[in-house]
Amino acid sequence: MEFNLNQILESTILLEGRKEDVIKKYGEENKPLIDRLSQEDPSGNNKYLGWMTKTALGLLNKEEDILSADSIVNLVTGFHENLSRIKNKDINSYKSVFEFKKVVDEAKKKAEEKKFAKQAKKVYEDDDVVIYAPFTVQASCKYGAGSRWCIASTAGSDGSNNHFDDYSKHSNFYFFINKNAPMVGRDYKYALQWKFDGSGDDKWTWWDAQDNPSQKVPDWVTEEMLKKVREFDPKHKKMKLGAQVAKFLEDPKTGQYVKFRDILTDEQKNKVINHILNNQTLNSNTFKVLSPDLNHEQKMSFIEKYTKGEVSVSDYKEMSDNLSLDERVEVVVNNPHILNNFEVMKSLSDQISQERKNVISSRLDGKKINNTDSKVLLRKWSMTPDDLEKHNQNSFYVFLSTPEEMVQKLIQVDPLDPSSYRTINMLKLKLENQPNHEFYGIKTNSNILDNYVGGNSRDMSDEAIDFIKKTKSKIG
Repeated sequence: MEFNLNQILESTILLEGRKEDVIKKYGEENKPLIDRLSQEDPSGNNKYLGWMTKTALGLLNKEEDILSADSIVNLVTGFHENLSRIKNKDINSYKSVFEFKKVVDEAKKKAEEKKFAKQAKKVYEDDDVVIYAPFTVQASCKYGAGSRWCIASTAGSDGSNNHFDDYSKHSNFYFFINKNAPMVGRDYKYALQWKFDGSGDDKWTWWDAQDNPSQKVPDWVTEEMLKKVREFDPKHKKMKLGAQVAKFLEDPKTGQYVKFRDILTDEQKNKVINHILNNQTLNSNTFKVLSPDLNHEQKMSFIEKYTKGEVSVSDYKEMSDNLSLDERVEVVVNNPHILNNFEVMKSLSDQISQERKNVISSRLDGKKINNTDSKVLLRKWSMTPDDLEKHNQNSFYVFLSTPEEMVQKLIQVDPLDPSSYRTINMLKLKLENQPNHEFYGIKTNSNILDNYVGGNSRDMSDEAIDFIKKTKSKIG
């Protein structure tokens, strides 16, 4: 859009000019009120400011009850939002607040009727009876009001109603309302349930307003009404589903996503997912539901907004199948406690280069990792490739010794291998039960004693025995 300075200046002049005129008319003493009403004028250019000020001061039609500023703003906002449904659009021509409110209320009612027109179908109407086919929970609640039908109970906080949703899987409903009957008792309103698998009237169930079932057609229901229902029913399921999708798209909830996933377009899915990510509380179930349809940016958004300290090991494992390696790393960085599960730590370690492990370790809070095996592997992650290469130039061996046999069995270990610590702990336990044993370790240049691993001193050359005697260090 082209930047138009003149248009902006003209708009500003009009805005301020109208405000100054109202202040002059009603006095400087009312300026705080006028300032507030100006700020909240829904027209954006003080179009309604004069009428709002006059009404707030109780001067319109000299009414005794002075409306609050909030009430006036809400009333005028309703007028502004429904201008297309109001015949007389000149707010200054209304001489009474009550006249004005009546017009606004009628316009809002029309807007609501238009909204519900998409959520229900009026199948039949005459002077005495009207029949609605509800497609959504909200329409069911509206047209079923006053009854005890479970499908017309107040919708949940997420806009769902388990009864309506469950019944809708196998049945269509038609609400028959007797306009002339008193709204008490059971006969003024009926819900006709028509199961999909039915071949005709034998699958109909009539529910009176007190929720009592019957197979008998109510006395005031005519064959002409039933004919209209039969003609409409083939369209009912398709229209119901379409209306439910439209309602879902207005305010999507995670719990309903699975229900509509298969019939949403890619564009609709993307819009719904972004809405959920930006407006709803996220948890591992949210990810489980949405993950098959999340792109990389959405996954990263989810990880950034939800995963800081919130993801358990079981959550991570459920999520990981739908995460790339990079995305899994981000979850773990946000939740280092996951790495206490050595299976997870080992799996990541096998897939990541040493250079990258070193970078990741610098981002991790190592204090959150207390599993011994994981701590050992994290130590390895924290080494640079050069440090690791220097480490690999050495070899490490341990053995138990007795006066009769200097080396019972030579075992190769690695300070950066978790399994080596289990081996060392087992040898220490054996040492406790056999007091005549001693425990030794050797650090050498790489692979010098590899040929003797698994053997004892009887299998070794004199040179090897001499080397071990000179380089061994007592452990424990």
